[in-house]
Formats: sequence, structure tokens, C-alpha cells
Amino acid sequence: MHVYPAELVALINQKWHEPSSQEDAGSQPEAIPLPGKVALEHLISTCYQVSMMREETRPVTLRLILVDPKVFPPDQGPPKGFLRLLFSSPRPFNEYELRRLSPAVDFERSLIGIEPHPEKGFQIWGIVNSGIRWLQEERGGNKKTNQLPEVFVLHVTGPGMLTICKGIKIITTLNSGKLLDSAANAFQSKWMNKLFAEERETLLGMHEIFRASVLYPVAKIQEEFIESLQFQLLKRILSVTRMSRHGATFIIFPGDNPAELQGENPQILLKYKFQHDEAIQRQQSLMVRTIRLAATALGDIHHPDKVITWKDYVELRHESAVYDLEEALYEQAQFVAGLAAVDGAVVASSRGALGFGGMIIGSLDKLTEVAIANDTEGKMVTLAKIEGYGSRHRSVYHLCNTIHNAMAIVVSQDGNIQLAKWRNGIVTCWDLTSQMFIGDI
Repeated sequence: MHVYPAELVALINQKWHEPSSQEDAGSQPEAIPLPGKVALEHLISTCYQVSMMREETRPVTLRLILVDPKVFPPDQGPPKGFLRLLFSSPRPFNEYELRRLSPAVDFERSLIGIEPHPEKGFQIWGIVNSGIRWLQEERGGNKKTNQLPEVFVLHVTGPGMLTICKGIKIITTLNSGKLLDSAANAFQSKWMNKLFAEERETLLGMHEIFRASVLYPVAKIQEEFIESLQFQLLKRILSVTRMSRHGATFIIFPGDNPAELQGENPQILLKYKFQHDEAIQRQQSLMVRTIRLAATALGDIHHPDKVITWKDYVELRHESAVYDLEEALYEQAQFVAGLAAVDGAVVASSRGALGFGGMIIGSLDKLTEVAIANDTEGKMVTLAKIEGYGSRHRSVYHLCNTIHNAMAIVVSQDGNIQLAKWRNGIVTCWDLTSQMFIGDI
């Protein structure tokens, strides 16, 4: 069943007052109330209509925020604040006005500000320049992000594609009539945590050896730090790939040198395979350097067993070495994403790319359907026939059905992302959007 603006309102109202997690439920401020049902339906319907329009052959994309402009001080601006600019007189809120405004309001840097009027309905009061730091929560980065207030925010990202947010927190995404719930984010699952546990244990062991070998204070880290570091790199790779608009397939195996790739594999014909030498360890080397930099800079001689978190590392903006590592990690992401421009899959292990141009071969006759996950762990699923998917997706399903250890990520030309993995006796897929990655600092 397809979902459209009218059906979306009930879900938004249901999720609006839910805390981000039980852990911080008591500390969060009360959410600002939403407009009434009819007004909210009108707002979403207008944005849905504008998503179907084009402005001088360009698709319309924009961000919209429902807030009193007094929330933003007039003397602030990016990168740490928000610059709000008021129109001398409000503009009408309709799809035609939004379409005309969209070229001047860059999706990555600005939002259109609206507020309700007791007689005229919603009106456009001006523009909020946010800067681009908010994007690093999607694309990766270590700079401190300026947080939007917890008000209604809507992203128009393409035809029929709307993302509803409470500030920067995703409520839900409507994509071609289907809801993509951020609760079904496989990157937050226990099974994925377990899949790459061996690599994290290796890095933790290397760090403890380093701490024991030096005379100056070096802080401890936990797996959470390494998870965040791995996720930041993956965010960047997928983000660069999405922006290229050419589509891509990534096949990831846990471990350093997967047994499935040590010889000729009848399922993957890897055209460009890298030699297994020191250069291929570049990704792991950058992670080790990042861990050591953070643990050394935050070490305390009075607290030799001090444990630091990823948030602690984010605060190290004054360290020049951080900028060099940030650039190195970004270049690594650009490099891996660039490999996907060649026909075929990029094949990687936990430590980095092993090769590219991988052709998945074999028959699809034995596989007719996959499970579409409706939750993080893939326990609540809906079965779907694979005949409705393209060849890139179907080849990945076949591979995961044959090699249960493999995890695949497919980035479509339209920017949609799907992850596939053998789970609970069937190939299970998670439909993701880049906005689902927002919220991991």
C-alpha cells in the first residue's frame, strides 16, 4: 500500500513526542506542538506537489522550517550559528512560491522559514542560512554541528521524496509512496556490531600495546569509539557515491583477508584485484593514527586509565593534526567511492578495498524473493519478489544467497541506498536513505 501526505500526518503525530532513546528521555525538552491535522496535511501536500515540479529543467529540492523567526538571534550565522533573514513583507505559502524560491535557497546551506497566520494560513517569513556543517552528520566529519531547535523541518529531496524531521532528528521519510523508517537502520543493529567485532578487537589490542610502549599518558578507548570511526568513513564513501549519481555496488566481507577471496571465487569475477601489501592497509592505518591522536591529546597523567569517547574527539578542533587526518580520511573515502565508477562491484574487507570491477556471476533461478526489513534486526519483514528490482540489486541478492558471510550495499542512480545480508534463513534487505545516518555524532 502506498502512503501519501494525508496518511503521513497520523504517523508524524504519533512519533513527534517520542524521545530519541530511553536513556535521554528525561533530559529532552518538551517538543514544540505541531499544527492541527488539517493545517499539517496542507503543509505536507504543498511540499509534495512542489517535489513533482521543475525549475528551469532542474528538479526542485529545498529544506523548510516551521518556526517563529524570533527563535534565531539576528546577530549570528554559520558555521556555529544560524543567519535568519526576514523578508520586508511575508510571501504566500504555496507550491509556486516555493518553486520560485528554491534556486536561491541552496538545499545544503539554507532553509525556507514559514509560520502560521491566524487568517492567511502559513506564510513564508524569510530564509535561514545554516551553513553545511549539519551535513557532516550524514557525510562524516569531526566538527561540532550547530543544532536546529526541535521544530518541524521538512526536506524535499526529489520527486515524491520528503523527509520529515524534528530539528535534525529524522521522524520518517516518504519515498515514492513508501515509508522508510529510521528505526530500520541496519547500521545500528546488533548483528552488524557482531559482524565486525573482530576488527574492533584487533584495533583495541593494537592500542593497548601502544599505550604500554610509551612513557607519556595515553587514554583508553572502547569499541564505541571505533564503531563511530568506522561509521564516519562509511558515511563519506556512500555520500560521495550518491552525489556522483552513477550508482554503485559495494561487497564487504568481515576480517582482513577473507577466505572467499583467497583463490578464484566462482561467484565473483574480480577484474582489478589489488596486491595484498602495506598499501592496502591504508584504511586501518588511518584509523590507528586517529585513535592514537585522540588518546594522546586527551591523556591525563593523573588519570592513567581515563576512557575517552567519540564526542571527546570531536572537541579536538584546535589540533592541527586532526585536520590532516580528516583530510586523509576524506581522500580515502573519495578514492574508494571513485572505484565504484567502473562497471562492477567494489569488493572490500573490514580494512579497506581489495579490488573493483567485480562481476557477480551465476544463475538467479534459485532465488525468487527477498525479505524487506521493517526493523533494525530484520525480525519483522515483508516478502518481495525480486523480479521488480534491477539487475544490480538482483545480482547482489544472488550473491548474498550463496555467500552468507558477504554484506552488500547498493547505491542507485537516484540516490537510494539498500543493504542486503543473509539473515534468519533468507536474503534480508534494509532500504536506507542518507538522512537515516544523521544523528550519529
